[in-house]
Amino acid sequence: MSSWQRPTPELRASDAERERVVDFLRESALVGRIDHDELEERIGLAYAAVTRGDLERLLVDLPRGARPPAPRPRRAPAPAKRREPSAAMVLVGLSAIAIPMIVLTGVVMAIVAVVALSVLSAPFVIVALLVAAAMRRRRPPGPGPGWRSAHYG
Repeated sequence: MSSWQRPTPELRASDAERERVVDFLRESALVGRIDHDELEERIGLAYAAVTRGDLERLLVDLPRGARPPAPRPRRAPAPAKRREPSAAMVLVGLSAIAIPMIVLTGVVMAIVAVVALSVLSAPFVIVALLVAAAMRRRRPPGPGPGWRSAHYG
């Protein structure tokens, strides 16, 4: 191993090295080598560490290989699962569209019915009015101002 490859305690620690140490400390806590309070304290010291030597002092009493475990590859967050709409949601959506359309159709049909009846019945009404007016003109003269004198006179 050449001198540039040896870990030297004076070199500044990288963020990746701090993360590897924190991961190793968490694994040590999971197997019961350190308790929760000690884990929290050591994690705080790991993130505050400036040099590799500072990090090394946090691991000196824990069994390990030549160096802290390699970082685990970080997984990209899983895409959010697309939820299929439930039958109730589909029914609500369709109702929101169908009910106003049914109401609108009913209103339009009522308007059409009124207009159609008006158009169809208009000629009959006109004829009935003309017949009534014609019958009024042909009535025999009833008792009126000159009726008595003409017959009893």
